[in-house]
Amino acid sequence: MTPSEIAEVIRDALESPELLRDRQVVKYLNEALDAVSDGMPADYTAMILYSALGRLREG
Repeated sequence: MTPSEIAEVIRDALESPELLRDRQVVKYLNEALDAVSDGMPADYTAMILYSALGRLREG
């Protein structure tokens, strides 16, 4: 999976009305998108996305 493909999936998630209800999830997704754009290591981006998933499980 390329960084472009990861960014596309994150952008798609940011368009989901269900996810937009939670500002913290949106914050995490935007941070992950920035991390991909900045060329950060994949494990760093994965950690941010894992945080977003954890937040979704809480809600």
